[in-house]
Amino acid sequence: MATPPFNWLNKLLIAMTVGGWALYVLLLLIFHYGRPEQNFGYLKHQQIPVRAEWLSLHHFWFHAGVWGALGLAVTAFTLVHLKGRAHLQYLKIYLVLLGAAAIFTLLLATFSPR
Repeated sequence: MATPPFNWLNKLLIAMTVGGWALYVLLLLIFHYGRPEQNFGYLKHQQIPVRAEWLSLHHFWFHAGVWGALGLAVTAFTLVHLKGRAHLQYLKIYLVLLGAAAIFTLLLATFSPR
């Protein structure tokens, strides 16, 4: 069986999938460094000051990026479904996982205690 041609749309869809996951990993790093610090009992006992609020710039980029990753996943999924070749259907799994991870992250960030 001959391998199907690798045209520019296939390359774009693969790049969008990889780019979406790379953006999501970057957002996890932003979340880690921008979130409020945990105020453990040891820190309270020693009266060590901790930051109790989000860093504002990190907070904005985190939420904007997660919405962007979700939009990228939905757009790429739609393109794979409508225009993608049969051998690119495996990308749907990665895009659904990216969309689910982005939605879960938004819910976690929205409902986490302040």
